[in-house]
Amino acid sequence: MQFILRYKILISVVFYLFWGASFFANVLNLSETGSEIMIWTSNIILFIFWLIILVDMIRNKIRDKTFWILSMILLPFFAPVVYIFRRKNLIHLEDNKFKSGRRFK
Repeated sequence: MQFILRYKILISVVFYLFWGASFFANVLNLSETGSEIMIWTSNIILFIFWLIILVDMIRNKIRDKTFWILSMILLPFFAPVVYIFRRKNLIHLEDNKFKSGRRFK
């Protein structure tokens, strides 16, 4: 996970390039076999990336965990990248000592 966090901009660009694998296969005018291999490979890489992010969400205490897990299921092309950029703040907000609303004396 540290690798993903360190290179989050590069990872998110590659993530969206893999989402457009069928478009690139058409633009590059690949043969049917070549385009199928490219699309299957990109889908496998996307699924592994998505699974790593989902496991990280489940294992860590983050704010609004239910929202993030549902967004991973409903918006699988958008939520992982947003989560990578928001992860530090979400974990920090969960550990916030003022989250309970009580005042300390």
